[in-house]
Amino acid sequence: MCPTLWSRLRRPGYVTGCVLLLAVVATAAPLRFDFGTNDSQVWTGFTRATPANVWASDAAFGWRSAAGLSAKVRAYTAPVHDARRGSDQPPPMWTNPITEDAIVGTAENAFLLRAPPGEYQLYVVCGTSDPSMRSQFFDFTVQVGGEQQRVQIDGPYQFRTLRFRAKVGNEPLAVTFSPRSKWAVNAIVAWTGADAKEVETGIITPFEEWTFRLPPVEWAKWQLEAEPPTGPTPTPSAADQKRGFVVYGRHYLECVYPHSRPREEELNPELKLFASPGEHATTAVTVLPLVDIAGAKVAVSALGPVPAKEIDVRHVRFMRARPNYTTLYRYRWVPDVLERFEQLELKAGENGRFWITIRVPDDAPAGNYRGTVTFTCSTGTASIPVQLRILPIRLRDDPEKIFGIYYRHPYDQMGAAPDEVSKEYFRRKADREHADMVAHGTRNVVLSVSARPADATGKFSFNWELLAAKLELGKKHGFVAPVVLGVPTESIYEKHVGERPGSHLRGVKPPPPAFAAEVTAMVRAIEAERVRRGWPEFLYYPIDEPGTDAASISFMVTVLKACKAAGIRTYVTADPTREQFQPLRPHIDVWSTQPFAPEREVVLADSKARGVEYWCYPNHVNGENDHTPVAGARMTYGFGFWRSGFRTLIPWIYQSSTGNPFNYLDGASMDFFNRSEPDGTPVPVAMWEGYRAGYNDYRYVYTLEQLIAEAKRSGKPAAQEAAKAAEQELRNVWNAIRVQPKYKYDDLWSPEEFDVYRWLVARQILAIQSALGR
Repeated sequence: MCPTLWSRLRRPGYVTGCVLLLAVVATAAPLRFDFGTNDSQVWTGFTRATPANVWASDAAFGWRSAAGLSAKVRAYTAPVHDARRGSDQPPPMWTNPITEDAIVGTAENAFLLRAPPGEYQLYVVCGTSDPSMRSQFFDFTVQVGGEQQRVQIDGPYQFRTLRFRAKVGNEPLAVTFSPRSKWAVNAIVAWTGADAKEVETGIITPFEEWTFRLPPVEWAKWQLEAEPPTGPTPTPSAADQKRGFVVYGRHYLECVYPHSRPREEELNPELKLFASPGEHATTAVTVLPLVDIAGAKVAVSALGPVPAKEIDVRHVRFMRARPNYTTLYRYRWVPDVLERFEQLELKAGENGRFWITIRVPDDAPAGNYRGTVTFTCSTGTASIPVQLRILPIRLRDDPEKIFGIYYRHPYDQMGAAPDEVSKEYFRRKADREHADMVAHGTRNVVLSVSARPADATGKFSFNWELLAAKLELGKKHGFVAPVVLGVPTESIYEKHVGERPGSHLRGVKPPPPAFAAEVTAMVRAIEAERVRRGWPEFLYYPIDEPGTDAASISFMVTVLKACKAAGIRTYVTADPTREQFQPLRPHIDVWSTQPFAPEREVVLADSKARGVEYWCYPNHVNGENDHTPVAGARMTYGFGFWRSGFRTLIPWIYQSSTGNPFNYLDGASMDFFNRSEPDGTPVPVAMWEGYRAGYNDYRYVYTLEQLIAEAKRSGKPAAQEAAKAAEQELRNVWNAIRVQPKYKYDDLWSPEEFDVYRWLVARQILAIQSALGR
């Protein structure tokens, strides 16, 4: 030991650091660092590291600089009280000593650690549990030696784990963090090959099971529900046994679970589709591995005028999901997220399903085209023939119908974002999500305007520019009116009553007359600004899903009267068939209800007599209740919507996340519907694709209805005869629909029947077009 170091060892304050240094130099045992504060927890066997640990020549570890470092701590170790629900609920995530705290940096920095020379593996954990960073987009690079990895994290409750390999010589090992916005790190582990098993089984596996699933105590409470029963497995052919897997084709509307088994008629499939120019066509291929296989890839060739780049292939990711939105302690493995991939490892006996979406170019010529889906892996190859028929049909959109959705707008986070990189991320995320909505037929979202109650002079403070930006983005993507606008009546109630009304108006009290007067004034102010700026019509949405008790109904009458006094139309989420809501009827312009209720005849009669509109928010096919009714989603959005008499579909919600967006078991409620890639690009789920299929079903029906009318007016006998035949066919399809308030699982068409009925409609379109000489 050098004399200088020895002299320092004898000074106060150097003993602890140098004892650790001696231990590090003497052994290559795993080096484990848990980042946080002097008071936060430390994972067993880890060394605490804080912003105060700055590197020095005699240090065992430390930061290159203390500049720009801060520690963030938020521990979730017990249920939290939910004031709106009036009960204790699970926290958004269950933290552990590693995830509860992090060091965050605003400038490039490096964590240095001294280690004996040798070959090392590193494991780096990045993320934060701090909800105050909800509008922070972390975008940074982690570098070890010559290897770099980029990390992108949208807000709290998400964690990325990185692995590196490095060679250590006489210099300390450096883990460098380079921010585009900010960076965050929770833990670093470094080890040599001799300790690999200890680290993997004793550190990494327990940590990841806790972080990406649930802590052991909580996980022990959850029970796995059995998969739906499957039939006997056909005996694999000699060729299948040799290549190590079976390929089968099952309609994409039918769920394939991890251990579903093929039917005899599904083996060695040929995929057959038809579509019109501009349409998306969907099919699926499933691979059942007989042995563990690696390097699984799927490629699809061009299909005539459809280039391979217009064919999207995704892996259907099985997720642990609750059977209902707020259910605790029961879960299933369900097919849900459609993720991009390059190659996969597949386990023996567990299905690998691949979702294929073909976008037909707008100018694609009609014809029959063939191609191939090729599956390759470490054990063999399979080729699946594909046949695509492109029809000479230009599908039309019904201008009287609206396909909308509730939406948590990224612009709200953009406005609160602390740096330009984060602002740009939320702007880009919103733009990509709007484009994704349009690609699925959705062109309307629910918005809200933020405002504080009136001040002493009666003046309101609105964030007009934020609302203007949201409307401008919708205009850019061709969104349609009217716009449902949530208005902050609850904050005015709190001003006059001294408390919030609670979820579904639980415990609401009669407000003083000044409350109604202020609501009217607020709505008039919003309406005046709307007119001044030339914005589309707003439907005023004062309260979400009011309760049915007498106090709630009385309050709703007060609120709706106050809104109507401003000369606008109102929007209410309530079931018009429930007797308790009848006092609201004179004050509601748009009923938004979960099921298709009331029946079509009542809807049409009321709409004709009073100009009332009926909208549906079909949450039963949005993942709130279940992640699997893809066929119900298609029925709801297509033939069921056509049959209902309703004007609009507007489910809740495009994306809902409570904690980690890829862990559906954490938090008080289940995450659902579309997910996001790290850069904000939308990741669809299977039901979202069901929406698009239903939307296209409706377009085929509407196109035929318009052609029938044109043929009748044409004066051409052949066209009029074709119209008569088409009307009869369309009536047969109409009569085949088994009408239900909610289309989910039961009493639906078989998956193949959906395509048959669409083809019956398409065939009549072709016949009329021919008769009209088009």
